Amino acid sequence: MRLFELSNPNPLLVRLVAVTSQLTSDIDSGVEHSDWSVDELLNYYKDNDIILAKEDLYDMIKKPPLKNSISNIQGDKVIFKGQETPVEPDEDENKKVIDQMAHKAMK
Repeated sequence: MRLFELSNPNPLLVRLVAVTSQLTSDIDSGVEHSDWSVDELLNYYKDNDIILAKEDLYDMIKKPPLKNSISNIQGDKVIFKGQETPVEPDEDENKKVIDQMAHKAMK
């Protein structure tokens, strides 16, 4: 969490940042599960006195401060930063990179 996120004059936004930061910390440490649905996240916020509509959540993940914690919503699944599935490069791409490195090493 960044200090400028807590200096916002909107107390709801400050609370949203703090609760989201705590949730991501709990996910990273294994206290909370990492596969959250949109409804679960909205209920989590509601339990912490933050009432958001689904449409608001979709809009808010496109800009800070939630953009810093939530990378995407795919279907009904919330993808937090650091929880993204890494994309594996294909074998042809790996071979190209290795060939380029070998070619440069021979120079």
